[in-house]
Amino acid sequence: MSKAVFTEILKEKKLKITPQRIAILEELEKNGHSSVDDIFNRIKPKVPSVSLATVYKNILTLQSVNILKSVKTPTHKQKYEINIKPHVHLFCKICENLEDFAIDTKEFQEYCRKQSSYHCIEEVSVLLTGICKKCAK
Repeated sequence: MSKAVFTEILKEKKLKITPQRIAILEELEKNGHSSVDDIFNRIKPKVPSVSLATVYKNILTLQSVNILKSVKTPTHKQKYEINIKPHVHLFCKICENLEDFAIDTKEFQEYCRKQSSYHCIEEVSVLLTGICKKCAK
């Protein structure tokens, strides 16, 4: 995605377009799953006036309008990603690699709804933990 695409996304969500928000989105697009500290340390050289508090505040704002999504892992601080398309996460308990795994989340939601007492399931948030191929060798 380009800066223009991020600008349009922010406009659609009726958010002010700031250098900090654009830098956060560019950083997450480039590096994927990142903690607040990782994001702050990577954008600080590009936006010298940014503070850690500003990064936190903007991440919460972007999350509140569904642009970002948080991912909780067993051994890491919370990580964030751009909320592009539904998926689940795979987490290696040895190397702590976190990766996306595409599945049909609508089908999964429907299966869970039918198996439970819920009338409606609105969102899927799944973290599968195991050992990646690299660590299994």
